[in-house]
Amino acid sequence: KKVLDSLDLLTKRTEYYLNIGANEPTFVNRLAGVGKLSKEQAIALGAVGPTLRASGVAMDVRKDDPYAVYSEIPFEVCTADSCDVLGRTVVRVKELIQSYKMIEFLLKNLPDGPFKVKAPRKVKPGEVYSRYEAPRGENVHYIKSNGSDKPERLKVRAPTLANYPATIAMLKNGYIADIPLIFAAI
Repeated sequence: KKVLDSLDLLTKRTEYYLNIGANEPTFVNRLAGVGKLSKEQAIALGAVGPTLRASGVAMDVRKDDPYAVYSEIPFEVCTADSCDVLGRTVVRVKELIQSYKMIEFLLKNLPDGPFKVKAPRKVKPGEVYSRYEAPRGENVHYIKSNGSDKPERLKVRAPTLANYPATIAMLKNGYIADIPLIFAAI
């Protein structure tokens, strides 16, 4: 009940800050046009998460390849077409509002039964490739098991690494003062 009661306040505050951020001239002028990354560049460079979505590409692992209960949760993939730091900021704030809606849906539709499951210490030999949507974008895990309690091979590709080539493109022809803004927006 306490969480549900706080969601309304969080939503109102976030919408307030979104309105300020999207309409306050000084803020908009500082972020608009900084770290440009066209839709074509974002796709070609393998950008993920808000970096990709702020370039107008509605790609989100939770929608495109649902896992856990995401196929049962109604939510929108937030995008922007400005292809810059302002767009990435707007996408992130819109994603906060979607997160509040998802939390509300989950709490109101929580099924009965156990909420905790014990995972086995050892897993069967084999390989698994898994991806999920993290705050910065698609996170990838590859694990190879030999049947023991320790993986034989483990590879993680964080979204920051996936966005690295796009970051280089965003920094080109920019100002040194723009570097922190571009990095923070990723």
